[in-house]
Amino acid sequence: MYHQIFHIGNIVFYILLAISFVLLLQKIIYHIVGLFPAKRFKDAKVNHKFAILIPARNESKVIEQLLISIEEQNYDANLLKTYVIVEREDDPTCKIAKRYKNTEIFVRKHLENKGKGYALDEAVTYIFSKGEEFDAFFIFDADNVLDKNYIKEMNKTFDEGYEIALGYRNSKNWNDGWVASASALTFSMVNTFQNKCRSRFTKNVIISGTGFYVSNSILKKLGGWKFFELTEDYELSMYATINNVKATYNEYAEFYDEQPTKLKVSWTQRLRWVKGFANVTKKYKKSLVKSFLLDKNNRLCKFEYIMSILPVVSLLATAFLYMVFTLVLGIVGSVIGEPSCVSVYVACAIASSVMYLFFVAYAFVMFLAERKHINITLKNKIICCLMFPIYMGLYIPIYIQSMFKKKVEWKPIEHKAKMQTPKKD
Repeated sequence: MYHQIFHIGNIVFYILLAISFVLLLQKIIYHIVGLFPAKRFKDAKVNHKFAILIPARNESKVIEQLLISIEEQNYDANLLKTYVIVEREDDPTCKIAKRYKNTEIFVRKHLENKGKGYALDEAVTYIFSKGEEFDAFFIFDADNVLDKNYIKEMNKTFDEGYEIALGYRNSKNWNDGWVASASALTFSMVNTFQNKCRSRFTKNVIISGTGFYVSNSILKKLGGWKFFELTEDYELSMYATINNVKATYNEYAEFYDEQPTKLKVSWTQRLRWVKGFANVTKKYKKSLVKSFLLDKNNRLCKFEYIMSILPVVSLLATAFLYMVFTLVLGIVGSVIGEPSCVSVYVACAIASSVMYLFFVAYAFVMFLAERKHINITLKNKIICCLMFPIYMGLYIPIYIQSMFKKKVEWKPIEHKAKMQTPKKD
């Protein structure tokens, strides 16, 4: 009986593994395409006028680097206007922002509405009320730093007719510990192994965090910035997909972002992401399915959004459940004196080791694919590869917590890292 249970468990495991592989086929194709050079955009015929929005509550420690990088853009400064969004006039951030040309400080009035989405909406509404016209609005966090050609590259995508475009999100602090490097690596994963392929074969990409623009026509149509969920970036992505908004990813428009260095901060941040992702999925599920069934445009991308994280979750859940199954079966075998329980323990150890080594190898491949972008020492690269499975595995308890925690509030994260330029080993 004991052997039969173990045998049946193995058969179920292999069946679920095969199903997971089929579900992951699209992701596998994305990964293969991600290893090849990214799409290049044609030189723009027109230099467009852009507004730059920076929610910057208490960000005096880091905002100057961003403002300097905007000032040093290889682009006509007269076509750029920066709005630094704060919550009070005595914020030290204001004093710094006043030093820079074409920069205006916008002080929020409705502080009862917490979150980046509400801050952006107030600023966009204010700009519309002034009657000043821009072709598109860039969204940055105060801790970002732009490559000197960032705006020039993004202008190419706008000139080709893309209403939304995302740049390449790199990290300012790859060498600030395994949490910072693992967190940064997940954004490299989204960029290289997902958005690079999407930009070639579909009209949509996944907007993650910051470093993107939205066309003036979209925000005019909406009457402002109307994405207020915990993950307003994913809500924008969902809106663009449902409404067939033409969006893309430009790897050559590079910017830098600060990653959390403490596990507690990373946990809080990812809890907000997971909860926000669930809220957006629930909010737009019916509209997404309806658009997929009734609108023939961009069905591939809509199908992917309907599938959501199911392909990845199916693989992880299959592996996790098999490990739990073999562990419990082994314990039961030890209790009842079943001599073959040793082989069950071995199966559990092998499954655990394979899962761990898979994520180590995955991190190694990402470092290899992104070697031209990532500035990290060999020592920190090795540590990150070894710790990456743990970083990803923590999504399981984070997801469980998100299911039981009804209300997850937006909490500001202190930024203080400056650009690191260490030599690679």
